[in-house]
Amino acid sequence: MSITEIIELSKPYVKEHERDLPKIRQAYDFCESYLSQDELVLVLNQAEIAISLIGLGAKALMSIFLKPCFEKNAISQKELVSEYGEKVFDIITGLQRVEKIDTRRSKLQSENFIKLILSQADDVRVVLVLISAKLNQLRNIKALNDSDQLALCEELDSLYAPLAHRLGLYKIKTEMEEMSMKYLHNDIYKTIAQQLAEKKASRDEYIRKFIEPLKSLLESKGIPPFEIKGRPKSIHSIWNKLQKGKVTFEHIYDLFAIRIIIDSEQENEKRDCWNVYSIISDLYRPNPNRLRDWISSPKSSGYESLHTTVLGPENRWVEVQIRTRRMDEVAEKGHAAHWIYKDGESTSNSVHWLARIRDVLENPSDASFENDSNSRMELYTDEVFIFTPQGDLRKLPAESTLLDFAYDIHSNVGNTCTGGKVNDKIVTIKQVLKNGDRVEILTSKNQSPKQDWLSFVRTSKARQHIKKYLREAEGKMAEAGKETLARKFTQWNVKFSDENIRKLLKPLNYKEPFDLYMAVMDNKVDFSAVKSVFDEKLEDKKPIPIDFDDFNSKINRKITKESDGLLVIDEVSDNLDYKLARCCSPIKGDDIFGFVAASGGIKIHRLNCPNAFNMMETYPYRIIKARWGKSDANVDFTVGVRVVGNDEISIVNNITEFLSRDQLVKLRGINLNSKDGNFEGMLTLSIKDIDHLDKILEKLRQIKGVHSAERFDIARRSAM
Repeated sequence: MSITEIIELSKPYVKEHERDLPKIRQAYDFCESYLSQDELVLVLNQAEIAISLIGLGAKALMSIFLKPCFEKNAISQKELVSEYGEKVFDIITGLQRVEKIDTRRSKLQSENFIKLILSQADDVRVVLVLISAKLNQLRNIKALNDSDQLALCEELDSLYAPLAHRLGLYKIKTEMEEMSMKYLHNDIYKTIAQQLAEKKASRDEYIRKFIEPLKSLLESKGIPPFEIKGRPKSIHSIWNKLQKGKVTFEHIYDLFAIRIIIDSEQENEKRDCWNVYSIISDLYRPNPNRLRDWISSPKSSGYESLHTTVLGPENRWVEVQIRTRRMDEVAEKGHAAHWIYKDGESTSNSVHWLARIRDVLENPSDASFENDSNSRMELYTDEVFIFTPQGDLRKLPAESTLLDFAYDIHSNVGNTCTGGKVNDKIVTIKQVLKNGDRVEILTSKNQSPKQDWLSFVRTSKARQHIKKYLREAEGKMAEAGKETLARKFTQWNVKFSDENIRKLLKPLNYKEPFDLYMAVMDNKVDFSAVKSVFDEKLEDKKPIPIDFDDFNSKINRKITKESDGLLVIDEVSDNLDYKLARCCSPIKGDDIFGFVAASGGIKIHRLNCPNAFNMMETYPYRIIKARWGKSDANVDFTVGVRVVGNDEISIVNNITEFLSRDQLVKLRGINLNSKDGNFEGMLTLSIKDIDHLDKILEKLRQIKGVHSAERFDIARRSAM
């Protein structure tokens, strides 16, 4: 078509002829200056589709002509808006935004991709212009190479044909499905087409035999003027029926259908349709299981028709559709939005939106698409669609964060999430995601859920997993606190029982044993106060530092032998049965002593071990002298380091990066807690000696954001 023919064709759909028709011509003349002849033919063909099959108006046509020029930088945003209006610019940029969506994996998640396209297109004309462009591509498919042909057909079959269906554009939908099937499933297409062709003559003859007696009977019963016609089924629809129904070609009920259209007054529509049904059922036996009454109860989209399947001549089943002229016009134009019924969609937003689309397509002379206030889409505003790095698409509630996305992938991914990349930019776990974002999750085995995560996650899935982890963590902490308290009771020769635990609650101001056990873990319990509950006569004896000379006065033993081994214990070096005590985790360089256990083995303790005072007071005869030998053997010692600092994203990375640079240190474990803008990190390290530890502590204190770094007793902390 020429531009003159296009403008003439568009007149019924353009509201302001004097204003808009010259603008359409102006837009075409502008693009004619910048496009090749082949490009001009393509945009004219697309414009014809947009008008004749969709009924689009002036702004949509101008956007079709101007989009290639805008992409060639032939016209600026300012010029485009000034000359053609903000809405034309919005349509063009909306098309560009949707075209950027990677649809290569749409076949696996077509529903989510359709919703993503609709959510990205703020203006309904964006979707409709896009559909016209895709159909135009399809009609020129022979210009593409084989791989591009298949890619286009897969995209049309999984995305744009269903989308056209949802918009009521059945002619476009059918053409897309038929052509795509030719390329994607050519053998099946040819087989069905051949079967249809072979049976066409016999099918036409059968339809004549079916209709003739029915027509005579309807006329004799005084039915208002009517039309009876056959309705062929598309090859793609037949294939779907064969796949889903698991039936043979010969057993498809609606391989063809008879449609009876009555010229009925609106107030008599139901009565006339049911009268026709009654007459048909008298002539041909109906199948009661295949009666569909969409007259008494129309579909949510407004579709009305009465469907029945009857046993016709030669005992063959025939589908009969009964409707009035008004019903047929709505159905034939594709405004039934059959997808809502089939897919079970019933949200008020989608129904309202489709109803608005239907009104526009039913009344092209109103040119409702030219009313900008009615053109914006508000569909799927309660959802966002996010891409994984592999191109998979996931659906989340609006305002979902990166952490919600992590939990949507897997609970372990969520539990260990430290941040991520959104469109290749590093973001925090609190980052709110937008439609079309491509998200990569970053994790660390040292990360774990925090209480404050519950304040910003959006999905119930994330909330449930966080709460579950926190409950389990609290349970483990309480159990550890209980075990710590039980050991204390054993040291005091007090029976550990529910009754004795209950005795502690009131004096210590705790409601439940669980609260007491958690307080033990938080280092909030004064054990001298606990002990005084059971024995008020005992004085509070706090551990006091014990220096090396104290041991010389308590034991009458001397080390008489130097050693090149790791330890010198009493007069023997390295060949005694000894272990480093877990309660204080001594490392080479600490002042130490030995304690002969009841089992006969020797435990090596630090002089300032929390248990040193009790051991010296209670079992002085078991204490033996010990010190480190001269050995430089490659032995690693485990030590705990407590780091306190600002709760910032980078601080943990800075700490772990520093530790990774020290080849002599190994990070065995890390436990992080944050509260009120501060964080506390409990690190478990493998190091060489006390000098090595001092250097590590000094460098940790120099990291920006770190307030303090100090050694702590691992066993004592884990027991609390």
